[in-house]
Amino acid sequence: MNKINIAIALNRAVLYPAYVMLRSLAKNHASGQLCVYVLHSVLNEEDCCFLRDALLRGREDNQMIFLRIDPIKTAGLPYNHLWSTEMYYRLMLPELLGKSIDRILYLDIDMIVNKNVTEFYSTDFDDCLLIAARDMEFDTILGMDEPDSRLRNAFFKELVENGMTYFCSGVLLMNLSGLRERYSFEKYIEIFHSIADKVILPDQDLLNYVHNGQVKYVDECQYGLFAQTAHKMGMTYDDVSRNVSILHFTGQAKPWTTNLVRYDIEKIWWEYAKDAPFYAKLLEAVFYQSMESHFAEDKIHELMAENNELRGLLHKCRSVIQRISG
Repeated sequence: MNKINIAIALNRAVLYPAYVMLRSLAKNHASGQLCVYVLHSVLNEEDCCFLRDALLRGREDNQMIFLRIDPIKTAGLPYNHLWSTEMYYRLMLPELLGKSIDRILYLDIDMIVNKNVTEFYSTDFDDCLLIAARDMEFDTILGMDEPDSRLRNAFFKELVENGMTYFCSGVLLMNLSGLRERYSFEKYIEIFHSIADKVILPDQDLLNYVHNGQVKYVDECQYGLFAQTAHKMGMTYDDVSRNVSILHFTGQAKPWTTNLVRYDIEKIWWEYAKDAPFYAKLLEAVFYQSMESHFAEDKIHELMAENNELRGLLHKCRSVIQRISG
């Protein structure tokens, strides 16, 4: 299989991380053609040229095709500052791409493609409609039992008890031939409205519900490792750099922002960013934002307050023990 079809969806707010992801993809596929479909609603010609440079620089045989989506299609669907309306565009891929393509690899833009993924792209579907990796934080979220998540968690706990494995929708190898026969964007949205009160991660929760039993799973530590989870597992920069094919910077902790504490695995993102024309500009911006950030200071004050509270509890416990023992 010489040609790899990739799909991404984005708006203008994430052009820089999209560029870095595309450069990582191009640099690790020196042979074989890449065809990237860009799903968007707001990009202008300058933006398109910017993204083409990431994929086509030094590789003019690669292709980039822009598919403009009418925003009316997603009007009324929930979104927020973490998940934009573009997250729904992946649901349109089976209809958008016609019958000439039988598979496509959808990738979120907050990723690094750290190795060649031709073997993964060629995986046999074995009659499944999707190939994906387990969501590495799903069990943790269920265990937190946050009040706002209880209805959703109860819904998915029941599915898990009946054999479902919850996957991350950021890396999806899609069986377009099979999906076209059974699903349309309108069908997805119809199902979404039937479970909307149980959904927090709109596209991901929907896809897990709809395709329960229709998914083939690959190793999440190879094809969808969460950087934050890898850090908690004790994995280092060297571990990830040597062994991981697709690295995912999930949640709010993005390498190109300054709102959270860092870990050495993020160096991988910055190494690929060195190949971008905006590298120095972005590095300077992050440096200055870090100096102005109160995040570390606020965290220290939080820890001091917690420490004082614990010290007070310890003092009360000692007093009780002394009264009992006396």
